[in-house]
Amino acid sequence: MIGDVQQILQGPDTPSNAVKKTPKSSAQVQRKPEGMKRELFNLISGKDFTSVMPTDAKKTYKQKFQTNFRAVRKFKWVGFANEARDDGLLLHHWVRADKVESMQPYIFSRFNKVIDVLTYSDEEYDAVLRTSKWSKEETDYLFDTCRLYDIRWPIVYDRYDCKKFGINRSVEDLKERFYSVTYEVNLLRDPNSSPTAYDAEHERRRKEQLNKQWNRTAEQIQEEDDLTAELRRIELRKKEREKKAHDLQKLINMSEQPASPSTSGISGAATAKRKNAFRTKTGSVSATGTFFNPQEISVTALRFSEFKSSGAHFRCQEMKLPTNIGQKKLKNIEVVLEKCKMEMNPVASESIMRTYNDFRSQIMLLQELKSAMQTAEFELESLRTKMQDCGKDFEIEPRFRISQLPEGGLDEDQVGGPGMAMTSRRITSYVDASSKDLTAFQIASRKRKTIATTPTGSGTPTTSSGVDAKRQRKI
Repeated sequence: MIGDVQQILQGPDTPSNAVKKTPKSSAQVQRKPEGMKRELFNLISGKDFTSVMPTDAKKTYKQKFQTNFRAVRKFKWVGFANEARDDGLLLHHWVRADKVESMQPYIFSRFNKVIDVLTYSDEEYDAVLRTSKWSKEETDYLFDTCRLYDIRWPIVYDRYDCKKFGINRSVEDLKERFYSVTYEVNLLRDPNSSPTAYDAEHERRRKEQLNKQWNRTAEQIQEEDDLTAELRRIELRKKEREKKAHDLQKLINMSEQPASPSTSGISGAATAKRKNAFRTKTGSVSATGTFFNPQEISVTALRFSEFKSSGAHFRCQEMKLPTNIGQKKLKNIEVVLEKCKMEMNPVASESIMRTYNDFRSQIMLLQELKSAMQTAEFELESLRTKMQDCGKDFEIEPRFRISQLPEGGLDEDQVGGPGMAMTSRRITSYVDASSKDLTAFQIASRKRKTIATTPTGSGTPTTSSGVDAKRQRKI
């Protein structure tokens, strides 16, 4: 280091203070290639001369294969007969010499299963088998062919020589003759034997239907698919009509119940309704076996306010409409009350309150009935069109005409006659049944939520109606 400083200062080098550098070896150090094992590198470089094979190990294998010195068994080429064959064919195979004398039957002969085909005598044929369609020679030939081919009917039919007897026989004819002979002979020998029957005519029809099914054209397949789709639509419409009729019957049954509970016993009735609703949800059935009880659902899905507390309240609050009905139904109630010149908020006495609630419930029921009548009228029109296309007369009675009802109802000369309506249908004409609201039964059967939503599917909470707003202003 001192020499380096002196060189920097350009001073003279002192040999005593100079550091002697060790000369580097000229031989290059061989580096291990990347990826090579260390043991292999040591062997190549000559640094590791350790022997990898032990020098004192014993021999681990024999130098010469030692065979078994037991005597070789002798085999003989021996002929044998297959018991499953009756043509006397002699075959050969190798067998141990010590087992030739005790040679067992051919092992594969047990796989030859022979079907026992019925045989009959001449007396039996003359007694029960003689017929004009089949001769005895042809019957014998049929049974011999079945016996030869083990009653495999496709092969029997293929090998059956119809030209021999001059009559073309189908496979159904062959089966019918074979099974009829078998049945008659077994019945003659044992009256208690199980019958063996074959319906040849049914088999012919089945094959004919399969051939027609297979030979259908693309147009016929498309026509069949269209008819199937139309049948599904008809069944779907039928189920919808049945459901509407079922719901309508429930509405009629519900209309016979009181519209609102009396002030006395309200809490007990509410508890009973909750219990009935719980039984309905859990799927319990009443003792009578019916699936619907009108007392479990309020009239036409109009649930007026029930005051369960013991405190006082205004009776006009019991006339407040529920919030789970659609705007269209509220509009119908307003229109009917306006056309009938009734007050929106009458004096809330007990009798007026009950009658007023019943009247509005009847308006809701009338809307459902009118909607059902319109559906029935549409179905009748469709049926009338189809019958007229077929050239048949079909007239719809005027009492079923509900869609063309004039406002204000029918005239006096249109009421009471044969096929006519029994009433003028004045209030019905004020009701608009063209809305797509849910039916009252569907509204009553859905889960009660804390915030009720409109049945039109808008998903927004229902606000108070115009009738309720007017009532609140009057109060």
